[in-house]
Amino acid sequence: GPVASWLMSLSLLSATLVSAGAEAFVAGRVRHARAWLALLGAGTAAAWWPLPQALSEVGPLAVYQGSFLLLLGLPLLWLRPPLRQEFGRYGGLPLLPFGLMALAVLAFLVHLALDPAEATRSFASRSDHGASSLIPFVISSGLFHISWLGMMLGRQVVRAHSAARIDNLTGVLRRGAFETECEALLALARRLGQPATLVFLDIDHFKRINDLGGHAAGDLVLRQLGRLLQDTLRSTDRCGRWGGEEFVILLPGLDRAHAEATLQRLTQTLARAAIPVPEGCAALTVSIGYAVWMPGSETGPQQLMAQADAAMYEAKRRGRNTLVGPGPMPPGREAVTSG
Repeated sequence: GPVASWLMSLSLLSATLVSAGAEAFVAGRVRHARAWLALLGAGTAAAWWPLPQALSEVGPLAVYQGSFLLLLGLPLLWLRPPLRQEFGRYGGLPLLPFGLMALAVLAFLVHLALDPAEATRSFASRSDHGASSLIPFVISSGLFHISWLGMMLGRQVVRAHSAARIDNLTGVLRRGAFETECEALLALARRLGQPATLVFLDIDHFKRINDLGGHAAGDLVLRQLGRLLQDTLRSTDRCGRWGGEEFVILLPGLDRAHAEATLQRLTQTLARAAIPVPEGCAALTVSIGYAVWMPGSETGPQQLMAQADAAMYEAKRRGRNTLVGPGPMPPGREAVTSG
């Protein structure tokens, strides 16, 4: 009767919205909208559309339950891999209600296939027109939504944390996040008795890039330089945007000689990359100053930053495209290396 048809249609609509909503959460959009609508349409038609007498008992139930099974089963196939990739080993747990409800539907379909007369008679004879089946559905849906709300909150917390730490233009650490990392890594270096090098890097003639190409050209240079720094440095190094066109780098475990060799390779990589600049600008170069913390030194993070910043300004004063260290090098080496 109409009560049973309405209940069946509402159940299908609920499953469709849950499945499509889950996909929108995972993928950012509903990628399989046509599939969800096709299953909803097929199941709803089976619940309402009159069929030939030979199929009037088994056909509608088979189509309806089959549509319901696909609406519940396809999310397990499509959504579990990206959920595990984003949330780890247990990221697929919120899909468990899909599996539990799908098992119940599958059991009915098996019963319908083995004994169609008994399955249809049992379904038709229920005085509640299938309403009692909504109770476990509501419980499962409640668990499902609690799990997904938790994952949505977790995702927003991760994004907010990332936005607070990562500069959205260059992809490197923001200044505050870098200072926190620097203090922690210098404390670790002090405890382990290992050296560390702090580097200030400033783009030469950046104002000319903005004047000739506009801020879009300047943003492009900053973005590509940030990507180059991340690709070139080690995973243990830290890179941040200090402000404007100025970057700061921490190289844990590197003394002066190794740090200078690393920075030389960095300038060579930058020259090979040939980051595009507006017509009329010289090839992109940087001025670099660095300071070294050695085991036993009483220099703190702020003092080390001041030393590296002063060395960078000295590199600017000496003509730019230059690497300036903290003081005299051992015999046979120079304190200033021009690129």
